Order: sequence, then C-alpha cells, then structure tokens
Amino acid sequence: RLFSSAEAVFSHCKTEHQFDVSDVIQKHGLDFYGYIKLINFVRLKKPTGAYLSSLSSPLPWEGEEYLKPELEDDLLLQFDIEDLCEPVKVLPSNGLSDTMVLLEQLKHAEQRARAAEAALARAQDDLQKMKQFAQDFVMSTDVRSSSSCSTIADLQEDEDGVYFSSYGHYGIHEEMLKDKVRTESYRDFIYQNPHIFKDKVVLDVGCGTGILSMFAAKAGAKKVIGVDQSEIIYQAMDIIRLNKLEKIITLVKGRIEEVDLPLEKVDVIISEWM
Repeated sequence: RLFSSAEAVFSHCKTEHQFDVSDVIQKHGLDFYGYIKLINFVRLKKPTGAYLSSLSSPLPWEGEEYLKPELEDDLLLQFDIEDLCEPVKVLPSNGLSDTMVLLEQLKHAEQRARAAEAALARAQDDLQKMKQFAQDFVMSTDVRSSSSCSTIADLQEDEDGVYFSSYGHYGIHEEMLKDKVRTESYRDFIYQNPHIFKDKVVLDVGCGTGILSMFAAKAGAKKVIGVDQSEIIYQAMDIIRLNKLEKIITLVKGRIEEVDLPLEKVDVIISEWM
C-alpha cells in the first residue's frame, strides 16, 4: 500500500496497527539515528504494535546493522523526527513576513535532511571499507608465508590513512587495527605456528572485529568461538560471512563471564589484548 506522505504512514500505523511512532521515539528518547534504526527494524522484522509498545531497554534495534536501509530510497529515513514529536506551530497571519518565515523553516528542514543523508552515506561507506579491508587482510596472506611484506604494509600511505581514519566511530575496536605492528605480530605468530591451532577449538575473548578469530580459522582451527559484548560483533558477523568462514567461526554477543558457550571446553584462548 502506498501513502502520499510520511505523516500518512504514521497515521496509518497508529490507527490500524496501534503503533504510535511518536510515542516510541519519546518513550525511549530516540535521536535521529535511533529513529533510523527503528524504521529499518520495523521494515525488516515486521513486529506487532503490541510488541513495540511493550519494549524496554535494551531495544532490539540498537545494533549498527539497522543503520542499513531495508528499503532502497526510503523516504521515511529522511523525515525530520522533530516535526513528528513537536506540535505544529501556527504562524500568525502577517502577510509576506509569515511566508518568509515559513520558507526559512523549510530551508532549515531541507538542510537537516541533506546532512542526515550525508552522515548515513558516510557511515555505510566506512562500514564497507572496514569489511573489504578485513577480507583482503585475512585472505591474501598464506599460513606460514607471512613476512614483513604484509598486506597492511603493502598499502600506500593514502590508502592506509583512508581506511584507518574511517574507523573512528568504532571506538576501542579500532586500536588493534591501527597498531599495525601488534596486528602483524598476532597474525605472524598464529600463521607461523599452525600446529598450535590445527584441529583445535579456539576461544577468542573480546573478539571485536573478528580478526584474530579469522587468523585462527585460517591456521587450521576446527572451531572458533568469538565473544564480545559490544555492537561491533554484528559487523564481525558480516566480515566473517564475506570471508566464508561462518562454518568455522561462531560469534556470541555478551560478557564472557555470563554467556553460555556452545562447547563445554576449548583448547586455546586468544584475545586482542593478550
């Protein structure tokens, strides 16, 4: 079913499905990015209005994967949520001056929409760069042939800078990949000692982007379990699928002291901070 405006969509959701978008935004204090995640979550999962109204923290759409539009060119993602949550102000009838005020408001609204679109595009581009780099880094180096001429070292300075600068919004998880000496040392140790990992069950504590998990899988581990509490684990899942290692690597979100692991014991424990 097609609607003529975002407001018409929200009205339909409220009257026909008992889902008041404005109430959900205000109840959970969602900002613009939270609103984007909410819309993409609803389009993807198609939850009931009762389910959405009953939610409390943590919210099911908090993962970064919900920043990716579920519907191409989704106009709801360009909607200014301030207009949804604040009552419409009626301007006094003062002729041309009122028209100019209205035009100025429309201009600012358009600028906010363009800025939001640009920010979303940058986030998606950064995420794609991270996935591609991780895939190239892991798959282009053979076990036991690792040397100082590594994939990272082979990057030109400008390429290196573009990738690592794109990692800023991923917090502490950028540090391991930024520290090329440490990352290469992890990789070299794992690749040059495959006998430690061959046919073993490996636990990666605080797996972050999943780099060490993939190193271990490439070194011959029969099973790798990565555990991380942060949202970065959702990006790690995508990276692992891109590298076709999902049959070997299992990722678990949560605190290591609280999660239930799929196996009772492991042979090797690794960590980004080891």
